[in-house]
Amino acid sequence: MTHNKIELNLAAELVKTATDITEWFRLKGFESFQKEDESPVTLADYASQLFIVKKLREKFPNDQIIAEESYNSHIDINVQKIIKRCYRSLELDLIEDFERILNYRGPYSPRQWTVDPIDGTKGFQKNLTYAIGIGFMINSELIAAAIGVPNYNEKGRALFIAEKNQGTRVSYGEEDFIPISVTDKKNIKKANMCHSLHYDEPWVMEFAEIAEVSNYIQMDSMAKFCMVADGTADLYIKPMDENRSFSWDFLPGILIVNEAGGIVSDLKGNNIKFNNEKCIITAPGLVASNGFLHEEILKYLKDIDFY
Repeated sequence: MTHNKIELNLAAELVKTATDITEWFRLKGFESFQKEDESPVTLADYASQLFIVKKLREKFPNDQIIAEESYNSHIDINVQKIIKRCYRSLELDLIEDFERILNYRGPYSPRQWTVDPIDGTKGFQKNLTYAIGIGFMINSELIAAAIGVPNYNEKGRALFIAEKNQGTRVSYGEEDFIPISVTDKKNIKKANMCHSLHYDEPWVMEFAEIAEVSNYIQMDSMAKFCMVADGTADLYIKPMDENRSFSWDFLPGILIVNEAGGIVSDLKGNNIKFNNEKCIITAPGLVASNGFLHEEILKYLKDIDFY
């Protein structure tokens, strides 16, 4: 038995149900809003986070929760009615105190959960790829993670899970979990590269040109980490803003790649560290790779002007 099997299983169960919630909204329709930082948020984001936070609080009341969304004026009585209708349809326990649950973060604790109720909201809005991610760390060390991708390629829903020193597994559709691993590709010119659809920078394609990478997978969300982990892609390049890079965006994907045998670092080759909600980086971006290509990728990145 692994040390954190309870936490891992809970993360997997919550992500799976949360994808049911977000898909309900995607099929029924949803309202979108703009947050103070001008990023988008939808009813599905709120409904997903409400469910996840409520369950984490019930199971681990002494743990800290680091979650993306907060209660605000968007969540009026009509919004609450729609979310309750979703919960009834999915036979989930109803929530009455929306503000208390959505803003709940628990006591300060070395045991911390990260919650991204929808990663890739712009993709979700456009009926493209999106993901839901939950991470768990103790004393800022990555311990367990789960990522759900409702529309993962032609395979439909995929659920990726990883635990420290226990590997990464995936369930495609409703099939059993199976172990996965990164590719052993060593020729960067033949590599498949993931990069962002809505949050890219010109230097990403400058790197691809210098490295002579010609196969691209452009999409939203932390699903790109999953594609490196299961061998669909060989590398992923992601710009990061040190002031707006949050644990919930990166913790699950980093563990899933690492446990699949890959490597994730910032653009200088340093490990990405976590301090509560913030990612600590020494360069404005990350590299996730199969490991075999990592040093060569970093070598090409030395010639890039990121600013």
